[in-house]
Amino acid sequence: MSTTEDLNWFKSSYSGDEGDNCVEVAVQPAAVHVRDSKDSGLRPFTVSPAAWTAFTATQLSWHRSSYSGDGGDNCVEVAMQPTAVHVRDSKDSGLRPFTTSPAAWAAFTTYAADGDI
Repeated sequence: MSTTEDLNWFKSSYSGDEGDNCVEVAVQPAAVHVRDSKDSGLRPFTVSPAAWTAFTATQLSWHRSSYSGDGGDNCVEVAMQPTAVHVRDSKDSGLRPFTTSPAAWAAFTTYAADGDI
């Protein structure tokens, strides 16, 4: 079993200039670890990737496709997470998004970029 020192921690982008006002997260295939960035010596709390995805889904940062056009309402929006990629219709952002794995999304976007769609 790995210790918290063995984990690859990243700090929240909301931590501010000093970097000590928020949380750090380490993602593993079977667990997501979260700790206070001010005191990394404290034991982190751990949740399943599914629980973390559900929690952070309420705070997603959506990015609109560059192919959306001038009105910006003719394509898709994407929100990336460590354990999931969410895709929704830019015309109706209130609908439940389609969710897939980062690996599946990478395969799809590579396929699309190759002109196979």
